[in-house]
Amino acid sequence: MELLIDNESASQQLEVHAARIRSSGILARSTHLHSLFEYLYQCYLTNKIPKELEIAIEGLGREENFDVTQDALVRVYMHKLRRKLDDFYDDEGKSFSHRLQLPKGEYRFILQPQENIPDTINSAATNPALPGVRITRGFMGGIIATLLLINLALLYFWPAPTNLNQVRDSILWQPLLADNKPTLLVVGDYYIFAESDNGSNVNRLVRDFDINSPIDLASYLQLYPEQAEHKFDISLSYLPTSSAQALNKISPIINNARHPVQTVMASQLTAEQLRNNNIVYIGHLSGLGLLSDQVFAHSHFAVGDGGFDELVDKETGTRYINARGIPGAPANTQQHYAYLSSFTGPADNRFVIVAGLRDAGLIELANIVSDGGSLKSITEKNSSPFFEAVYQANAVGQNIGTAQPVSIKSLPLAK
Repeated sequence: MELLIDNESASQQLEVHAARIRSSGILARSTHLHSLFEYLYQCYLTNKIPKELEIAIEGLGREENFDVTQDALVRVYMHKLRRKLDDFYDDEGKSFSHRLQLPKGEYRFILQPQENIPDTINSAATNPALPGVRITRGFMGGIIATLLLINLALLYFWPAPTNLNQVRDSILWQPLLADNKPTLLVVGDYYIFAESDNGSNVNRLVRDFDINSPIDLASYLQLYPEQAEHKFDISLSYLPTSSAQALNKISPIINNARHPVQTVMASQLTAEQLRNNNIVYIGHLSGLGLLSDQVFAHSHFAVGDGGFDELVDKETGTRYINARGIPGAPANTQQHYAYLSSFTGPADNRFVIVAGLRDAGLIELANIVSDGGSLKSITEKNSSPFFEAVYQANAVGQNIGTAQPVSIKSLPLAK
């Protein structure tokens, strides 16, 4: 996936920043950090946004059989490099008008004005400590079990679409249901770990954008063993509220006697599952996890500088910015966006991606893909079963209108 550099001056600015960062010595003690910085710098200059595996092999010298699902090396060193850059701009780099950033969840450099950098607390979103509250692992297990039961009840007792056969015969669902491979429903989740002050009781639950699975946490604690007493896995993740509503709409479509469906959280998805199953993803665009490389490999769109609240058409430069998604965006922005795609993967398996940039977009897109009449709009503008589309829903106050396609593009036969 590639993005065009804004202009020549941006490259010149980056060169100045890179020279100052090198001379500061903040990367001198780590060969991996230095190699990663130089690799990402060259990728910027050549308009390349590398995949995680490419960084491991080309940037960090790993073998071609390196498994990114089992080793969080790249994510850990991206986390460390991001913190080193923060240290630099908090000290020597204060005089710069712009700041070299590594957007959360992405593998690329961007230059962003200093005043637009959001305040963070140790790169983590945390719940405030609750004095006197003792949360045990058993209690957490009870919460998880209860939520699972609620989800299962919703999935199996929620009414199916009234025009179910028409929906299943649509250009979106028919190729998937006609295929003999098993279907895996992947739900975009966000991994949470526990943090304590005294090594025993849980004081807070933490969502860190650089730690997205138990493997990531284990790798992080190997680098920072002094924190092992205070951070630990409790097998917990959370789902956006819109995901439950979308599951209720889509599950009856893909779940039938001929095609029993297994469900897995995106944070638990493995490379083997990715190869051996047809994949249906439901969730936020930011929750794709391991699926991200597959989705954007040949996409006409890219995640914008504002992160997953912005999609950019790489051919036209059109930017689709979600309402209230980016600090500093116009207050009257009232558009909600969602992304839909259907394609084949390297193993000739089918992928259907139903993703909202935020909750409102996902809810509206789920309504579209579960309604036969709405799905006809895809056929009217595109005859290929391999396509991607951006949908827009306009809002007036708290009322959100029906989503409409603002861009539909054909995709190649295989990714």
